[in-house]
Amino acid sequence: MILNCSKHPRLKGCWKEIGAALPHRPWGAVYQRGHTLLERAETRNWTEDEKAFILRFHEKHGPLWKSMADVLGKNRYHVKDTWRRIHRAGLVKALKGKWSQAEYQSLFNLVNKDLRMHVYEEKKSKHGMIRDNISWKAIGNRLATRTDMYCCLKWYKQLSSSMVQEGKWADTDDYRLLDELLRLDACCVEDVDWDNLLEHRSGDITLKRWRRMVNHIGTHGLQSFAEQVEVLAERYYPELLEVREALDSRPVVD
Repeated sequence: MILNCSKHPRLKGCWKEIGAALPHRPWGAVYQRGHTLLERAETRNWTEDEKAFILRFHEKHGPLWKSMADVLGKNRYHVKDTWRRIHRAGLVKALKGKWSQAEYQSLFNLVNKDLRMHVYEEKKSKHGMIRDNISWKAIGNRLATRTDMYCCLKWYKQLSSSMVQEGKWADTDDYRLLDELLRLDACCVEDVDWDNLLEHRSGDITLKRWRRMVNHIGTHGLQSFAEQVEVLAERYYPELLEVREALDSRPVVD
């Protein structure tokens, strides 16, 4: 009954009385520890089915630990700790491997969505993880297979051009480039007049950026030029050009 004392009026305040016998511990900590011990399952081993259930439930409903615990007959703290172990094990395994094309596409989708949400916010810094006010922690949680730090590094160190830092390129140029290539509908690289594709960029720089973008589309890099343009256009969302321009034009607030 003490596990559900709120349903038993005569037991109201029982955990404070128990906590009084342990003056070196706050009664809230005593309450949590008591539930952990009394709700511990007879077997402490987790089956693969139980682990799979936790992952599916969390992906669909989020961290509703009490609901998961009620279904599994476990303590909610044990459920939460088990999810953390499973999640961390998956991250450690994923971090050692190459990014899949599905991960790339998911990252692009999440970043593009986030850019739309932050276009009217103040730009706090030109550097680091708040460069565009992108919510990397939220993106890392949604992506699930990579940490927020790895998502940020992947975006700014590889997917976003290093030529931006050199002053040879701009983030908005990625969107302009894909927009122009979609309009051109060329069959191959040789059909593109790179020198005149972007008025403010030389042909050498524009072609160099295109080749770097293609490096991160995996087996799509073996497809035709037109198919490569479609794949990258789906990722960079050329219609976001106005959003990127608004982001880059915001004054920096230190």
